Amino acid sequence: MANLSADRISQSIQTLAGFGTRSSCSPQTAGPQGIVAARDWLKAQFDGIAGLKTSLYPYAQTRCIQSFTRHNVIALIPGAIHPERIVVVGSHYDSRTIDVTDGTSPAPGANDSGSQTALVLELARAFVGHSFDATVAFIAFAGEEQGMVGSGALAKDMGSVVPNGQVVAMLQSDIVGGDKGVNDATTLQQFRLYSPGTPREVGATTPDGTPDDTSPSRGLMRYVATWGALYVPSMTILPKLREDRPGRGSDHEPFIALGRPGVRFIEAVESPNAGTMASHQHSPNDLPMYVTPEYTVRVAQIVAAVAASLARAPDAPGSIAVTGDATGPKLTWTAPTIGAIDHYFVAARPVSENFYHSRVRVDGKVTNAAVTPAGLGVDATQPYFVSVAAVDPRGHESLFAYPEFRCDPSGCVVPPAALNITSTK
Repeated sequence: MANLSADRISQSIQTLAGFGTRSSCSPQTAGPQGIVAARDWLKAQFDGIAGLKTSLYPYAQTRCIQSFTRHNVIALIPGAIHPERIVVVGSHYDSRTIDVTDGTSPAPGANDSGSQTALVLELARAFVGHSFDATVAFIAFAGEEQGMVGSGALAKDMGSVVPNGQVVAMLQSDIVGGDKGVNDATTLQQFRLYSPGTPREVGATTPDGTPDDTSPSRGLMRYVATWGALYVPSMTILPKLREDRPGRGSDHEPFIALGRPGVRFIEAVESPNAGTMASHQHSPNDLPMYVTPEYTVRVAQIVAAVAASLARAPDAPGSIAVTGDATGPKLTWTAPTIGAIDHYFVAARPVSENFYHSRVRVDGKVTNAAVTPAGLGVDATQPYFVSVAAVDPRGHESLFAYPEFRCDPSGCVVPPAALNITSTK
């Protein structure tokens, strides 16, 4: 997406910060400042992009001193072939100050959440005019700062936005401004990506997970690593094996809780001491002067590569089964019901690593393969995970089939917790 503009992103961030506060607890219902004015501006920006189907999704905003009706802002590019399949490109547009229920004090939110809202708006501009098999949904949520209230409502009701809609991936950007106060030249070429295992690592005191685990969100993490590196090789992924930072969260979580793959993009180093005057984050000091729009563009390029690839890709192979053991597993699967298939890839990763090694190509006319550790690039004496992905005639690759099978010298099995993908710890 060569037409992504740091200048437009910078202008969007400045405009959003200019609303004074975008707190979902803001009592204002009209006027030039507050979350309602920000909502109307954002909706108008989407409306001004020909080719988008825009709407406001109302929900009951709770967890404030009083209740309000607030809105998520939605812009769709309907899928040309399978519109019921949805790739969500998400952010939240609400901001907060030190007190999360304070709806009147300054909360400019340049980085959190101006940067991610500007990213989603910029990607909507870039995607229009292109055709996708699946629907791409650009969504700016409200109510995130009070506990994902807006996304929690919409995640359960996507069918009201897209008939029979099923989210195949949720790509959430949150704090992607590249804070100049804490990031340097090295970290401005990196991004953290949060994705949980099974059970999901969500607790404030829950330790990070390990690569000896599997989940749909970890499969999406691997997809981001593969296609992000291909299109934006200058950026380095820092995989974080949990749903979010301890005690924190974002709008991918309600989707994961419903069994949908979700990940969170965030800058490598964020302003510390959130919610205090010593911090830029969650304070009146989250100002445009501290963000790096060129960094936001680079994150946007990664999100664009992943979203576009997924929206054009076939579904993952189904009913995967693996027999044998680590010395020579034999895989069978069923062809995807969505998308023409040219070939498949079988790949594996040691349980000590997050990402796949070598790929074994399998003709698209067959749905089975016998593979070797050497072909997969792994050691037969050590346990590893194995799975299969589908590739269409245009080269668009699906997510790898879930669940991955864990192979060791005694056999290949699905880890006991892998099928309970919504459980937490």
